[in-house]
This record gives sequence, structure tokens and C-alpha cells, in this order.
Amino acid sequence: LAKLGPIRRNGAGWIARCPAHDDTVPSLKVDTGDDGRALLYCHAGCTTGDVAAAVGLPLSDLFADDATTPTRETVYPYRDEAGTLLYEVVRTDPGKRYAQRRADGEWTMQGVRRVLYRLPELIAADPAATVYVVEGEKDADRLAALGLIATTASGGAGKWRPEYAEPLHGRRVVILPDNDDPGREHARAVAASTGGTTVELPGLPPKGDVSDWLDAGGTLDELRRLSAT
Repeated sequence: LAKLGPIRRNGAGWIARCPAHDDTVPSLKVDTGDDGRALLYCHAGCTTGDVAAAVGLPLSDLFADDATTPTRETVYPYRDEAGTLLYEVVRTDPGKRYAQRRADGEWTMQGVRRVLYRLPELIAADPAATVYVVEGEKDADRLAALGLIATTASGGAGKWRPEYAEPLHGRRVVILPDNDDPGREHARAVAASTGGTTVELPGLPPKGDVSDWLDAGGTLDELRRLSAT
């Protein structure tokens, strides 16, 4: 809070001018999560990484200290058609926190071209092969490990961009949404952009995804059968 300049109370949290853009009307909401971490939400669309970088804070400073639980990071690289690293999505556990950083290590996405995850693999794949679009990098990697062509967009549900459809042009696209309203809305956006088909997996728990379905006994043959209908 001290790094954000003038602040004022807003319900249980605070509101301040966002340091990541020219903010004339305070648009940055600051709150405390149930696990003690600092929550930052810019109503103008700046990412948490952008805000933290603008005041010189590493993202780790937003998290509550927990000496009893080790922190684990999983890094998902996003590369262009030639395989050059553009940016990374970093998942921190416990807590399932996501942040994005540029190839130079800066925790900001300003000026960075956005691409589909596993883009070089997608381009190199048989054009006749089905491409599975899922909602997260973990799910895309899980399907790729089964020999399928899979991709996703960074940021989760609601972050699909029209340009993501370009490398999918002419390909058969199957969308596997998470089992919640944001996931289904996201699937509709992807389908409208790509002409793809949405397949809702049977027996998913609330908020479940294709990895949960596979963990519960779903098979590659069954997935192919469902995707063919």
C-alpha cells in the first residue's frame, strides 16, 4: 500500500491509482485473499505482473509467508513459429497462482506478441490431425503426452483473441471446456472464432477439466470417440 501513493478504503479493501497505466480515476482494487496474499485487480485491464513491476515488487512479495509449505513453480513457455521464446506463464503452488513474464524476465506483458501455447508443435503437425483446444497449459501438455495436438491461450477463460484462430485455419478443432459457466462461455468464443466443435466430457465434477476426466478413468480411445461425433 505504501508503494501505491494515495489510497482510500473501499469495502474490506482499498482503491488506488494504478501505476501501470495513466490512471486519472483510481481503478486499482487492493484486497487480501483468504490465504493472506495481496490481491491486485486493475479495472482497466493491467495484469498483476504489470502492477507489481511498476512499483518494483517481485510477485513473491504479494504472497503470504508459509514456512511449512514449500513453493513449487511450473513454467510454461510460449514460443513463436520459429521456436523463439516470447513469454512464459508461471504457475506457483500451493495456491495455483499464475503470472506472466516476458522472455527477458520482466513481469510485464507490455509490447509482447501473444500466441497459442505449443505453437511450433501445432504448425509442424499433420494438417489433417485434430487440434484440441483446452483451458490451461497443464491440460494441453497432458493431451500432448498422449500423442494428441493440443493448445491453449494464456490467461484462462475469457482471454481468447481473434489472432489465435489464424494457425488453426483449415484444421479440425475440438474444444474441451472446463465444467463451469466461464469455461462454457470461453468455448463458445473459441468455437465462433475457429469454427470448431465443443465437446463437454461426461462425468466431470464442477470446475473439472480434461485432466480430471483422464484421472477418473477417461481414455484416449473414448476421447477420440467423443470428438468424432
